Amino acid sequence: MMPWLIVLQIAVASAILCNTLFLLVQQAGPLLTNDGIARNEIIVVDQVVNGGGTWTAAQGRAGADALARIPGVKHASAVVGAPMRQTLTMVFDVKSRNGPALQVSGFMGEKLIDTYGLQLSRGRDFLDEEYSDLQLSNNDSVTTPVILTEALARALFGNDNPVGQSLTSDEGKTRYVVVGVVAHLMRYQLAELDDGKAEFAMLVPRRAASLPLLSFVVRADAAQRSAVLKAVPQVLKDTYLGQMAKGFEPVVAEYEQLREKGLRTRRAAVWLLVTVNAVIATITLIGIASLSGYWIQQRTRQIGIRRALGATRAQILRHFLAENLLLSCLGLFVGLLLAVLINQWLMQYYELPRLPLAYLPTAALLLVLLGQLAVLLPARRAARLPPASATRSV
Repeated sequence: MMPWLIVLQIAVASAILCNTLFLLVQQAGPLLTNDGIARNEIIVVDQVVNGGGTWTAAQGRAGADALARIPGVKHASAVVGAPMRQTLTMVFDVKSRNGPALQVSGFMGEKLIDTYGLQLSRGRDFLDEEYSDLQLSNNDSVTTPVILTEALARALFGNDNPVGQSLTSDEGKTRYVVVGVVAHLMRYQLAELDDGKAEFAMLVPRRAASLPLLSFVVRADAAQRSAVLKAVPQVLKDTYLGQMAKGFEPVVAEYEQLREKGLRTRRAAVWLLVTVNAVIATITLIGIASLSGYWIQQRTRQIGIRRALGATRAQILRHFLAENLLLSCLGLFVGLLLAVLINQWLMQYYELPRLPLAYLPTAALLLVLLGQLAVLLPARRAARLPPASATRSV
């Protein structure tokens, strides 16, 4: 029974660990992603609702100019698609000539590279004449310049230089040309951050217009950000002179607070999955060590006979390590197959992504090392038994 119990324990552990490790990486990836935004400087202003219709581009620019005049402010922009806010989202389905079709988040506004503090890694920023007002009802037939993130550029063009390359959308009706690339920028659609899509974002030279609400991003000196934060609500009220809808207070918050709040659920899931993996690994380690120790103890007489016939301590140790390795491989064969079946079930009923095959050898290596570590202590104890005492023990 002992060998089969070890095989069963490794099979169950590998089936669970493959999927929980995959989920852990899925949840933790966006938390570790460089969002590209200047830290300790950004203030996000959202949900500035018009009380009688929609805001014009001129009104959006007036609000940005008023915010830029607050002492300590470096840049201010009226935006569509505020970081870590999902009040208003712009999604583009873009496709390169030979690449896949991808869904990306669009950031719109003037001079966003300066306002967000983004790092331009290739190409150039938008020219003043390339900006135009957002027209939601207009299918743009003119080629539009865009700026991509490095992650999105790699997904669309591989190792080719993206600057100057073309993208299409709306079944080829809309065409974009890449004029620049920024190092990092996290998308604001928080439900679309998995599978390496956290930085599938692009900048589009459109001014906020014809919208029932406005959003702003303000970049302030780090030492004066708190004072700027307090001044923003009054500046907005003075600028729009009662045009804002009553009962809708604008959301004014530091970017880091919004990021912490937006990713709180994901962070809790990471801690839960870390705990689950740690518990499974610990139980597996203790279980294998206990079963192996008991099984080795039952064979003390055989160990003594081998020692009396000249087997060295190293040979006894290698015997039990090799024996455990064989049992581990048998358990992994069953467990990894079970892991794939569990993932298929999760995909069908919970819409989880497919388990990448790379996780199978990773989990296998982890459990092999765990099994070898678990059997090491009882194997060393058996190898230290002198032949005479080992023979008399049974």
